[in-house]
Amino acid sequence: MSEDWEGSGLPRGIVGVLEEPRVLGEIAERLGVTDARVLWYLEKLRDAGRVVEEDGAWRRTAAGADLAASPGEVNDGRTELPGSSAQDYVQAYADAAAGMFGSGFVQDSGEHAGRVPGERVAEFHERLRSLIGEYFAPDKIDRAASPKYGFGWVLTPVDLHPLDD
Repeated sequence: MSEDWEGSGLPRGIVGVLEEPRVLGEIAERLGVTDARVLWYLEKLRDAGRVVEEDGAWRRTAAGADLAASPGEVNDGRTELPGSSAQDYVQAYADAAAGMFGSGFVQDSGEHAGRVPGERVAEFHERLRSLIGEYFAPDKIDRAASPKYGFGWVLTPVDLHPLDD
């Protein structure tokens, strides 16, 4: 059962193979990844209450079974950009390329990632929320201004650890 486990798929894969207790090597072999990588995730899953270790064997908890039963979904619902929002941004770039906003509009996008300490990320988050409120809060907008601007962003970890193994 070797599959390409990326991102959040590996934790789901781990709890998925734990329908019965298994040792580390067996889990890694079934998933086709290294023992070290599986152990790293097992420790995180244990800390989250999704798995437990007993006598060298790992088994999933009820919370782990819930995770295994819901592939591709996160209970808080914050993992997907709504289709209408994604379409709005795609359409806006097409409209801009077609000259529909004239020449006086602002349009930009970007992607940035870096290893930033948690306290700095928390500071960035608060500053960003403040800036968004300063410009996009209901009492700060001009309903007669044209065009209407949208601002979408996601702040999330993009990897869990360096995979040097």
